[in-house]
Amino acid sequence: MKREYKSKRKKNMLFAQQTARTLKLLTDIDVFKNSRKKEFVEIRSLLVYILRNVEDMTYETIKEFFNTNGKEYDHATALHAYNNYEMYCKYNKKLPELFTHLVNNSDTENSKKLIAKSIIDNSGVEVAEVFTQMINK
Repeated sequence: MKREYKSKRKKNMLFAQQTARTLKLLTDIDVFKNSRKKEFVEIRSLLVYILRNVEDMTYETIKEFFNTNGKEYDHATALHAYNNYEMYCKYNKKLPELFTHLVNNSDTENSKKLIAKSIIDNSGVEVAEVFTQMINK
């Protein structure tokens, strides 16, 4: 059991590191920089949202990830970032695009579910009904 936990934790941290690097390449924003500027807060929020939804990382593990990389962070900050992600998306239209790009390039089972949810959320009622029918069959 401990070995499985360590293996999953290592995989989570590797995914988190790769996602943070990709975000830096795409946005030129270092999520580990101690800055409260809006663009840094929003990208960190995106990262936390992805780590929670794609990798099922706990807030405590997310905290450890940021702390390991030199960013002071606690689980309550991770929770706050996660809860505010959708609000940030309303004002920064690049966040959903980045989310889609990052999730599309992930091969985890949760990423496929998130892609389907994103398609449904961003489409009309007709598409949502088709997806619902497909799922119920």
